[in-house]
Amino acid sequence: MNSRFRKTAISAAVTGLALSIVAVVILSMSHSALSGDVTNAMTLAGGRVSLDAPAKLALAISQEQLLESSSPPPCAEGFTYCFYPPTGSFENTDFRSAGLGVFRREDLRAEVSCLLAQPDGWSNLQPGIVRRNTSSTSRFGNTGQGAAGSFTSGEVLRLFDGEECWEFEVRVAQTRYENYEPGTIDRFTDEQRIQVEKTLWSILESATLTSGGPVEWPDSGSSDLSAFVRVDLPAVATSPLRITGEAWGPWFFEGSFPVTLDADDGRELAASYVTAQGEWMVEDFVPFEGELEFKVDHPMRANLVLHRDNPSDLREHDAAARFELDLQPEFE
Repeated sequence: MNSRFRKTAISAAVTGLALSIVAVVILSMSHSALSGDVTNAMTLAGGRVSLDAPAKLALAISQEQLLESSSPPPCAEGFTYCFYPPTGSFENTDFRSAGLGVFRREDLRAEVSCLLAQPDGWSNLQPGIVRRNTSSTSRFGNTGQGAAGSFTSGEVLRLFDGEECWEFEVRVAQTRYENYEPGTIDRFTDEQRIQVEKTLWSILESATLTSGGPVEWPDSGSSDLSAFVRVDLPAVATSPLRITGEAWGPWFFEGSFPVTLDADDGRELAASYVTAQGEWMVEDFVPFEGELEFKVDHPMRANLVLHRDNPSDLREHDAAARFELDLQPEFE
């Protein structure tokens, strides 16, 4: 077992006990059936989700425990667990850091909020969703960010384990190679980045519910909220646009939710509400209908946005499903 990982895991457990929190519990050593790499089996706080973490990765349960001092750090602030390559990985390259941050999102108690609340610093991301009887997951796609000196690549995923929400952020940070004097460092190659991401992703792919069964993640690039809201739309729309479909009960408030029609450049062309056609305070799909009047003077592409009604105005309860459609002027 990697001595750095062993020491960090022991320190994590002792610190967790002192703080009266449930820390990582190393359960056993195993060999990956796919790669032969040694892994450490562990259970997340709460006892409902287990993971296999490659032993070559270091582990921290607080910012102070990180043995890597790079900027940006391997995991964003506030993590519950952080898995990351040990100090010295890819020396003399433009590699800065990499990690899988695991966050216990106690602010996202409801399934719909867990899966759909926008990642910090982002808006208008529409994730792919997988909903099963025992758990649900979402995947927000590329959440990389860039600056003049460095940039990150990665993505955010969420898991609702039936009782609480877990957020996972895979990210790799690099400095800009062109900022260095030629010949002073080697380039951190795409092949190396892919290998690092594969190692971090192996933890997610190992996720299993302790009650039985593997966790299923949405496919890369998926963007489908039909698990929560569905709408019937014409291929070409003229005003007034009749809107019918069905949405999960918690999408409504007092029997309705807002809809907007937005141009591709973000301009709002029209706004209205649709109303439930039946009891809406249920954990099931509820039919809805409504009408939206708009005015355009030429054919154009637009997005019909179905907003989850959020009377609290709390960001963690925001959600929206976007559907593309073509608009035609009334005289055509």
